[in-house]
Amino acid sequence: MPSAKNAILLPYAVDGSYFNPSLCYQKPGFYTVGEEGKEITFESFDAALEHIKMMYTPRWRRPNEAGVWEIVSAVKWEFPNQK
Repeated sequence: MPSAKNAILLPYAVDGSYFNPSLCYQKPGFYTVGEEGKEITFESFDAALEHIKMMYTPRWRRPNEAGVWEIVSAVKWEFPNQK
């Protein structure tokens, strides 16, 4: 269980991937959230996460196994695994 100091709930997709700071797309780096055709980009992870929290169905882009950036939808909110 994460400590209260660093606890942050993050949205998870059905495949177990989750929205996280490593999802900067290209350089200089931005986060893409929203449904296809209505996507919004953010330079800040925190700003992108705040926007995702307001979405009815949170969606974001992340690379699939082939490296193609695709949109996924949240199915749950959880704390990231603490190892």
